[in-house]
Amino acid sequence: MKNKSLKEILVPAIMLFVIATICTALLAGTNLLTEDRIDELEIQAAMAAKTAVFADATNFSDEKTVDVNGETYTYYEAQGEKGNITGYVFSVTVKSYGGDLSAMVGISAETDKITGVEITSINDTPGLGMKVNTENFLSQYIERTGIIGVNKNEKTDTEIQAVSGATISSKAVTDAVNQSFSAYESIKAGGNNG
Repeated sequence: MKNKSLKEILVPAIMLFVIATICTALLAGTNLLTEDRIDELEIQAAMAAKTAVFADATNFSDEKTVDVNGETYTYYEAQGEKGNITGYVFSVTVKSYGGDLSAMVGISAETDKITGVEITSINDTPGLGMKVNTENFLSQYIERTGIIGVNKNEKTDTEIQAVSGATISSKAVTDAVNQSFSAYESIKAGGNNG
């Protein structure tokens, strides 16, 4: 009776182990086969976002960082036809209603104005918070300079108009833009960058 009980326990356990090992091997193989393609798609998406926020650039530098008040920001130099720096593209992640919100923000070195804002990752509420990821909302930042505020009712010279019902999401995008501008000011002043 004890042998039968031992057999009833060992056979299913061994089968489960074999099945788990095969599944693990298949997942590892799939990861190896798709890893390069996933990396390539991420590079293409990042380049598309950089180009969207700084369309006049002919090239972008490799990733660089700048420290501002203990925070490290990632940026790329936007380069003109002669290789001169015409502006900067910042990659910033902030907290929003649904979690992290990542954005790329372009700023012209010639005018100190925002050239574009592109949200690269957002998990906010569909139908409300996701409205901050529209051309209508993001275009409010174009040609602005300096720190920007959020107004629930209307757009002003120093404020954008929040999406109705999505003030937290609107403030998150504005935080990303403001952090980018602070990083830009630090670079312009010769701040700690690398």
